[in-house]
Amino acid sequence: MCLPRPGRWLRWLMLAYGVAVFIWLSVEDVSTWPVAVFGWSLALLTGILITLDKLGGRKLAARRAPVLLGVAGLAVGLGSSVAVTVLMFFKNARHGHLFPDYPPGMMLAMLERAPAWAAAGGLIGLGLGLGWLALRGEHDE
Repeated sequence: MCLPRPGRWLRWLMLAYGVAVFIWLSVEDVSTWPVAVFGWSLALLTGILITLDKLGGRKLAARRAPVLLGVAGLAVGLGSSVAVTVLMFFKNARHGHLFPDYPPGMMLAMLERAPAWAAAGGLIGLGLGLGWLALRGEHDE
C-alpha cells in the first residue's frame, strides 16, 4: 500500500474550507451543529495533511492500515473537540457582543467531550481499517 503525496486537490480543499469558515464567522448564528461540522472538518483536513506529508509516497504494509487509521481517528476525534472550541472563541471575538454567541460554559462543555470524541474517532478509524483490510483480501504489497 502506497499513500499518495499531498497534491493540488488538498490545497484547493483547504482553501475552500477557509472560505466557508470565513463566511460562517460573519453570519449571526448560535446553533452548535455548524461549528461542530467545521471543527470536525478542520481536524480531519489537518490529519489528512499531516499523514500525507509524513507518510506520502512511502510503502506501508497493508496489515498496518487498521492501526494507522485507528490512531488517525483518535487524533481527529481529539482534535475536533479542540477545533470546535477554538472556532467558538474566534466567533465570539469577531462579533464582540455583550452576550457571546457561545458562552464560556458551552465552550468548556465541548472540551469535556474530548475523551468521548477521541474514543469514537479511534473506533471509527479502526473499523474503517479493518473493513478495508477485509475487503482487500489476502493480497499484501
